[in-house]
Amino acid sequence: MALVDSEGPLSAIGEREFTPVELYDIPDTLLPREPRLGGTCVAVPADRLASLARSGPAVLGLRPGLAGTDDFTASLLKELRALVGLPDGHSCLLVPVVPQTLAGLLAREKWAVAHDVVPRPAGGAARPFSAGGPDAWSAADLSGTSWPLAEGFLAALDVAAFCPGALLGVVPGSTVLTLSPRAAAAARAEEGGGPFGMCALLDADAPGTPRPSTSDLMMLAHGIRTLAESHPERLDGEVASRVELIAAHTAGRSWLAGPPYRRDRDLTCVLPTTLAPSAVRKLVEFLESRALVYGLADPDRPTALRVGLGRTCGDDDLVRLTGLLDILLDEAR
Repeated sequence: MALVDSEGPLSAIGEREFTPVELYDIPDTLLPREPRLGGTCVAVPADRLASLARSGPAVLGLRPGLAGTDDFTASLLKELRALVGLPDGHSCLLVPVVPQTLAGLLAREKWAVAHDVVPRPAGGAARPFSAGGPDAWSAADLSGTSWPLAEGFLAALDVAAFCPGALLGVVPGSTVLTLSPRAAAAARAEEGGGPFGMCALLDADAPGTPRPSTSDLMMLAHGIRTLAESHPERLDGEVASRVELIAAHTAGRSWLAGPPYRRDRDLTCVLPTTLAPSAVRKLVEFLESRALVYGLADPDRPTALRVGLGRTCGDDDLVRLTGLLDILLDEAR
């Protein structure tokens, strides 16, 4: 399938500009109903947003404050462990910081530095950690991928972290952290880490240690149960089908520098364009300032767009998005 028009050769990469159009020139049929289709944001289903708006201890029948949520949290993590196939000996935590912040906290831990297990982004790798022998330790940040669902994968990692946003369709801002038995033992043996240290995070009763809000817990519960009840083993096949859908609806476009592609188990799709970096910025700003589409900028590729492929990004909206891009880039079909 030819995805690059003969009049838009690869030599034109980074040369094309973007000229804004009037909103009344865009047909309503091309406006996505869900604007959060970009790979850098998460489309959260309406029922989960509603649960967030009304969430709080009252939803759980509790008094104000987080006291009394321990049993609910334990039940929630049990469901999460079952979903990702985490062995009984591994520790599983929900930390109320983003993965980058968590990596910074781990970088202060002597045991993590000594064993080189500060998690780094998987980056689309076929196997996002190196095996240095039977005794080597391993770690990875699996955010934005379906790797946590791969059978036995988390069990092979000493330290794994991932933002549950894209995978579970929840508001980003927290991180799931798993530790192997030897990693947990090393973390507990380190002293002086303070309330943000791994030792304190592993101790549910440690004073001052940050805990997820009830809102985070409610959202995560919705996301875990929805995925668990809807054949999670089919997710990768569904994502691959969405890449094919986008490719079919962008075939031959001169604003594309190559076919859309997905890096291994990423939950996003990259659209390499013939636009200059400044044109990509203008296009993204145009879409976001008018609340049409959010999050299409690719921080790693200034001339590319990145589209979400998770279950919360519907096929119909993805088709609308490709048509919208055609209109904005003066290539209506």
